[in-house]
Amino acid sequence: MSVEFFNYHINWKSKAIHPGRHKSDQRGMGIEFAGHSNLLDYPDPRRIDLRMTMRDPMDQVYVRIFNQRSATPIMIFNDLSTSMSFGQASKLERAAEIAKIIKNSAYQNSDAIGLVGFHDTVDDKWIAPLSYRPYLTESLIDKIALEKNHNKGSNGILKLHQYLPKDHTLIFFISDFHMPIEEITAFLNNTRKHTIVPVILWDKDEYSNLPKFGITTFTDPETLEERTILLRKKLIKNIITEFNQRKNQLTKLFNDFDAPPFFVESEFNPDDMTHYFNEYYHA
Repeated sequence: MSVEFFNYHINWKSKAIHPGRHKSDQRGMGIEFAGHSNLLDYPDPRRIDLRMTMRDPMDQVYVRIFNQRSATPIMIFNDLSTSMSFGQASKLERAAEIAKIIKNSAYQNSDAIGLVGFHDTVDDKWIAPLSYRPYLTESLIDKIALEKNHNKGSNGILKLHQYLPKDHTLIFFISDFHMPIEEITAFLNNTRKHTIVPVILWDKDEYSNLPKFGITTFTDPETLEERTILLRKKLIKNIITEFNQRKNQLTKLFNDFDAPPFFVESEFNPDDMTHYFNEYYHA
């Protein structure tokens, strides 16, 4: 079975010391020429530039210095609230598949990866710290699809910034974002120094594939309040309108914070995520 992954890149210079595949400010055995320096400052005789040295009237010995490629931290935030259990193939099952592909992609790039799952709060059992050996992250990913949380909200989003490192981090936030817009805004304000990829999981059965008539349970995406309703033509039209308005609202909010949303309403295609990075995050 082939390993699925996508290609991503960052548009900032990594400050990590660990070697990787991203541009950085670290000096080392890279191929990106950064300039010259005195041999006393960078004592590496293998990189002496004889031509530069012979031209110097002060008889200084110069070495060529290079920027090495470095790793960057990757964090997955995964929503485990009640609304994520919706669907025949639940959104949590799809979230687990996406998280696994993100983990594979980070491994391909030699990046550290971690994971934090949340609902009403952040439970210690759902924390996998950043690591270049992602065994704990992989273990938690396997448990996501099995999680069953009844009557659980999403207030834990307000604590997520506490689990981020100081260095600029690439965050993949997997959620349906059926939570108050004020909570999402607070999260975005708390994580301004990082780069966020909102992976928005919706299920068409929530709003567009509704039966023409019958009784169903509808979850308000703002309050998480469940309502049993009798479906009829006008009501179905209103539900579709509400979801379209919510989509526009989320899109505007995330774009205002330079975090273009990535909507997933069917199967996740890794190539689509590669195109997303090529479009929004030029190397």
